[in-house]
Amino acid sequence: MPSQSPAPSTNVTDSCASEPIHIPGSIQPHGFLLVLDRTHGGILQASESVRRHLGVPPAALLGQELAGLVQDPDDRFLERLQAATQAERAPFHLGSVSFQTGHGDFDLVVHRDGGAILAEFEPAIPGTQLAGLGDFVGRAQQCETVDAICELAVEEIKKLTGFGRVVAYEFNAEGHGRVNAERHDPGYVSFLGLHFPASDIPAQARSLYLVNRMRCIPDARYESSPLVPRDNPATGAPTDLSFAELRSVSPSHLRYMEAMGVQASMSLSLVVQGRLWGMISCHHALPRRIPLAVRTQTNLLVQIVSLQIEARHAQAEAGRRHELQHLAGALLSAMAEHDSVPAGLASVPETLLDFARATGAAIVHGDDCLTLGQAPGRDIILMLCARLSRIAKSGLFHTRDLPALAPEFAKIRELACGVLAISISELHPNYVLWFRPEWVRNIHWAGGQPAPGDEAAAAERNFRPWPQEIRGQSLAWEPWELDSAAELRTAITGVVLRKAEELAGLADELGRINQELEAFSYSVSHDLRAPLRHIAGYAELLQEYEGKQLSARATRYLANINDSARFAGRLVDALLTFSQMGRSALKPTQVNLAQTLEQIRNELAPDLQGREVEWIAHDLPAIYADAAYMHLALRNLLSNAIKYTRDRTPAVIEVGADARDGGHVIYVRDNGVGFDMKYVGKLFGVFQRLHRMEDFEGTGIGLANVRRIVERHGGRVWAEGVPDRGATFYLFLPGAEPSATAAPSPSKKKLRG
Repeated sequence: MPSQSPAPSTNVTDSCASEPIHIPGSIQPHGFLLVLDRTHGGILQASESVRRHLGVPPAALLGQELAGLVQDPDDRFLERLQAATQAERAPFHLGSVSFQTGHGDFDLVVHRDGGAILAEFEPAIPGTQLAGLGDFVGRAQQCETVDAICELAVEEIKKLTGFGRVVAYEFNAEGHGRVNAERHDPGYVSFLGLHFPASDIPAQARSLYLVNRMRCIPDARYESSPLVPRDNPATGAPTDLSFAELRSVSPSHLRYMEAMGVQASMSLSLVVQGRLWGMISCHHALPRRIPLAVRTQTNLLVQIVSLQIEARHAQAEAGRRHELQHLAGALLSAMAEHDSVPAGLASVPETLLDFARATGAAIVHGDDCLTLGQAPGRDIILMLCARLSRIAKSGLFHTRDLPALAPEFAKIRELACGVLAISISELHPNYVLWFRPEWVRNIHWAGGQPAPGDEAAAAERNFRPWPQEIRGQSLAWEPWELDSAAELRTAITGVVLRKAEELAGLADELGRINQELEAFSYSVSHDLRAPLRHIAGYAELLQEYEGKQLSARATRYLANINDSARFAGRLVDALLTFSQMGRSALKPTQVNLAQTLEQIRNELAPDLQGREVEWIAHDLPAIYADAAYMHLALRNLLSNAIKYTRDRTPAVIEVGADARDGGHVIYVRDNGVGFDMKYVGKLFGVFQRLHRMEDFEGTGIGLANVRRIVERHGGRVWAEGVPDRGATFYLFLPGAEPSATAAPSPSKKKLRG
């Protein structure tokens, strides 16, 4: 039976959840209770069961001083009583006492609650033999696992108490219990490996188990013994019996025991690091009373077990924290060896996954999203990061049930049901994320499966196990994993800050160098223009006036000089333009790209003589940019397209634009010679060429000019190509959506030119 939540409803203790179980106003009748004024030891309340044990009605004891009723050879009983109750709510065994009227010896346990002393009396059981715990401690220390310690504990407790069945169970994060150890006599149903729902022990009962760690019920069929009077006359309120061992039990719990088929029980709390880690529960089919001395030794044994479990958890946690520190060190070392945090983390994928015991991870830095292992797709991760930027204010986010937080992520639960994310930037939505898949498991619950709302059926359940498939959650993120992730975030942001400072210093230095280079290139290119023009001019004059007298070799040399001078002139002009781009201010205006395209086509028409060129022009928007520079950038791209399609018939050149990310992507596509993508990084560099000058003329500066123009507008450039199948060049310019002032044009038109 599949389920999204491991929380079956039993209803058997539903009413107990609202009962005031700490102030039942009655006790179990196998002993009696006296509530005393702490100053004089006067009896304020007495349980009805004193009639059974002392042969007097409770009302006859009210107002009397307890010291005058017990045998007190040294007249120091009241002093010992007051000394034993210095600490509030700390039960203390004051030894055995006898009353003046006889009726045998009674074990006396006292504790203080405010200004009152609660004195509990149980008939002493003589001849109780106790075994030492030294051997148990030695064997417990040799156990390799917590389950093995619990196995040893239930075995020892069964020997001490003689109960027919003793089980230990551990609570998970939701409060459900798993039986991890058991010893039982023939005829008792085994609970080993079964799960008990959290609802079997309501929250207020768990709170009591945390402070009062032992609970005995010798006979579940007892008739409760009320306190007389019901309320404490000194306070006018019910007496708090939270720490009273004789406290009466919730009727719902007694029905639970009846459904389980037991008449006697003893519950012992396993408290680890201040929380209720689990319980040891003892059951017997018949009534069974356990002497106080045995209960005390059993309680001591359980405290030893709790300490052993706590030590194992602390040891495991310390080991894991040490491992996480080592992994974090490896991650930081990798980051230090690379230019960026994402590159460093990505260089050690196994270390990054092991850090969070994750099956997948992602590093999001700006628009870049790098995934490792079994991770969702890029779009899903970016959508998740957008949500995290709104809800994860602390820089650390974790969940084991992402679909419950955001139903739109339900489709990725097989990859990312659990998410741990740390922000690695104070300004931008940059994250490192780890993913855990949905943890699907089949468990068996103890107890018949009742119909919803059928409390009668729940009360009669026979504890036959029933299966359930648990879905909807990943493995939980452990506290030390979260702590280590937070520490890693602090370290990464420190690395990012240090790199930012280094980059800022480099940027200042590069800015200064760039200014010097721009000034130098401007000066050189400007000063070289006149000599080169003189060389070209004088070469032409020499050819014109002396050409007939020159030999063929001299004529050829002169032609080479002329060609080289003209090429050098064009190169100097291009350098001058490139240097001026960094020196002159932009003058943004509304630029109609459709009109700009038409102007450029007219300018390039002489280069198309004798060629068949098919132009495909899509709708082009009006943009806000420097008109002259945008004209130059598009002209360079179109000139390239014309040049590299010269051997195509027809040459196809396509120009279009798409609205994207609050701006526009403008592209120029051709069916020319293309290029190999492994060289794409060289395309937009100065003097970088992917083809021989002998095959295609050019200065090698045109695309560098394009990149500089676009970057000065806050955009970016990139390209895609396939050898002999064409290329596409893209410009992204940030700005508004396509303007209504754009010139109307058909969505796609073909022109021959």
